[in-house]
Amino acid sequence: MDQSDYSSKSEYVKQKTIELYDSLSQNLEERMSRLDVRDKVIDLNYSFFGYIASHTFINNSSITYEDKFQSALLHFCECWWKWRWGGDENHKGYRKDLSFAVFFKPRVGEMIERELNEVKYSTRRSLCIEVGRQLGKHWGKVTYDDLSDPRLKLTADKMMALKAIFGTLYTADLEEHALYIPAEPTISESFLDKMNDKYNDLESLLIDEMVRTEEKITEAKLMHMSEMYGIDINLLRDASSNAERKLYVNLKKQLT
Repeated sequence: MDQSDYSSKSEYVKQKTIELYDSLSQNLEERMSRLDVRDKVIDLNYSFFGYIASHTFINNSSITYEDKFQSALLHFCECWWKWRWGGDENHKGYRKDLSFAVFFKPRVGEMIERELNEVKYSTRRSLCIEVGRQLGKHWGKVTYDDLSDPRLKLTADKMMALKAIFGTLYTADLEEHALYIPAEPTISESFLDKMNDKYNDLESLLIDEMVRTEEKITEAKLMHMSEMYGIDINLLRDASSNAERKLYVNLKKQLT
């Protein structure tokens, strides 16, 4: 069957990708050796890696979209064989009911962040949140120019750390600056760093999306994810309410 036999290009890509993976051996060495299948999967899902690149925020002014795209391809090649692999006597394997996009988007996105980010996410976030609160803007929109705003009231240590984070004028040891950040009642670094360790269901994917965008999942976002991942919109809606509840509970635990 060719592409004309399918109702849409996304359906064609989805089915062909499944067929390629189902043709692989469950023996790990044999499976990993099928680079011909890997390359066909990349060719079929090429636009998907662009989606990952455009939806992964990197705190590094020298990194371009092309850098993130190449990083996405590189890291996919490191773990491409994991999808739909049932494991063996030495490994547990992975769930087979997740779609290709749901399985790889958060995993590859996190690998890009670990490779390309200059500054630890939680350090940058805590400082930019303080600036954002004083200036009335989202922490992710804070820029170096905001540091000269006369409304901004920061200690010298925090100002120095932010200048280092934005990579201006000089380099600095962020570990040293982190010592001066007050231990305020905020979400612990370990919680944010470990949020993305497991992606075994739709709720985990939605929680990851809410943490990354700092907002709830809207109906428009659900529809976009449904089209992108090939998931029934009603399944996403059901998972969304549970994901919000789980995230709320986890966040509350970190503050008590």
